[in-house]
Amino acid sequence: MWNLRFVQDYLQHRITANNRHGIHSPFVYKLIDHVIYDYTDQKVYHEPGFVQKTGEGSVGLKPKVVRLIYRLAKYFNPANIIELGAKGGKESVYLQQAAPNANFFLPKNDAEFARLDKTQPALVIFHVDNLRQETIRYFDQYLPEVHPDTIMLFTGMYLNNQLKQTWNQIKLNPNVTLTINLFWIGLVFFKQDRKEKEHFKVRY
Repeated sequence: MWNLRFVQDYLQHRITANNRHGIHSPFVYKLIDHVIYDYTDQKVYHEPGFVQKTGEGSVGLKPKVVRLIYRLAKYFNPANIIELGAKGGKESVYLQQAAPNANFFLPKNDAEFARLDKTQPALVIFHVDNLRQETIRYFDQYLPEVHPDTIMLFTGMYLNNQLKQTWNQIKLNPNVTLTINLFWIGLVFFKQDRKEKEHFKVRY
């Protein structure tokens, strides 16, 4: 259940965030226009298992957020998808549908952490509402493996003050060159061709 602080954070985000017309980065503008703001009712959204029941896969994600993550995974078409903090013991159905040829990894402990192949694009998903205080430790473990085609996606970063601080700490990391805060999820990029760090807040 949403508490008052969460609602206040959401309203503050809506006030201070931009839509695509307030974005001056061509890469981010295209992503917003073609993926984030694509509200087309796709057939796949209604297929069995697309949105998991409570207790399976990505617990607590709103249907519109699941659809967004699906579109992002389909757009970037990663060769490897690593999902941290997912419950149920198997990869989320919507991710399988978005990237059917991807290799999926669901590490449950440090020994199972998958190594990123620096020749292939990768999507690393952190469900921080389940990882909690372990988020930064796992983020740090993957940092030596990231490359320009690595994307990290964080869910649930506004659920409490600790997770909000975690998101801010990630933004400050020198390896991070671009972030997109959509309130429900946060996207982190490591593209080294950018002249300076950029942090965008986008309404969704």
